[in-house]
Amino acid sequence: MNARNGALLCRVLAALTLSAAIASGEDPGQLPGRQVRVAAIPIGCGGEHDAKLKLALDHLETAGGQGVDIACLPEEFAGFTAEPIPGPTTLAVAEMAKKHKMYVICPIREQADEKQYNTAVLIDRQGKIIGRYRKVFVYWGEGLHVSNEGVRVFETDFGRISILTCFDLNFAELWHEADLLDAEIVFWPSAYGGGCPLNAYATAYNYYVVPVGEGNIIDSTGKTLETVEKPREHQVIATLDLDRTFIHTNFSTEKVKKLLEDHAGEVEQEQFYPMESWYLLRAVKPGVRVREICREYRIETLREYRHRSRREINQAREEGKRI
Repeated sequence: MNARNGALLCRVLAALTLSAAIASGEDPGQLPGRQVRVAAIPIGCGGEHDAKLKLALDHLETAGGQGVDIACLPEEFAGFTAEPIPGPTTLAVAEMAKKHKMYVICPIREQADEKQYNTAVLIDRQGKIIGRYRKVFVYWGEGLHVSNEGVRVFETDFGRISILTCFDLNFAELWHEADLLDAEIVFWPSAYGGGCPLNAYATAYNYYVVPVGEGNIIDSTGKTLETVEKPREHQVIATLDLDRTFIHTNFSTEKVKKLLEDHAGEVEQEQFYPMESWYLLRAVKPGVRVREICREYRIETLREYRHRSRREINQAREEGKRI
């Protein structure tokens, strides 16, 4: 078996293990790493409000029954009539979020006083609205106001997420900002599929991307996930491990070697990227977290290394010092 097939088999087994754990009532926190189940529900943008809302609620019922932690609906999925927050759409979706104790991203056309925005509303497991993202780069002809709030990151009980919307795909600075904010998953509700730029952003920044145009969920390695569940048409569910950790070889080779020796049977090297000089580590024993062990060994993640390097090199530039 080659390395690629071996990695794929491990992901399949991990997904099956998590599904079995949920079915048996086992706490997912006792599984290796930091597992989260996400659902993309690409039922299309626009349409007649009541019919689309009914369809969305039916899909959320399905996702909730599959033990999903967070589900995302498409951009303006219930039509183009603006409403306040909270309003009819967010209130109905919030009831479903509360029923199934899952987060839901509910994109609507928002009426905010005299302005209208393309807004994705984040609802928590208790059915409370805990955040919103207003589209920064509104598409030509939408007839909406553009946001001045920029990119946001939202703290959930499973990790840090950002939301970008449709035409935002074309503006790399937004995706870079999501990285600077330490987003672990970027959700992308959209009216179209998006394609390869999404894979490129996931590759460059090593976060997961969950597109909700076609439902092609993208791994933090930049690859479109092959191991997904499709409980019904226009719904894709994936199990993501937010604890999988990229580490640069710079200043860390010996420390990584010792970590793997000391924690054999608990942590393994999932893959090595020779051209990029990256390790990818993951936990294989229930309850083990790679990120926690890395801190014990004073090993920076790839993202931490990049962010620190940016700060310190820029400081040297300002001070006119040599590196």
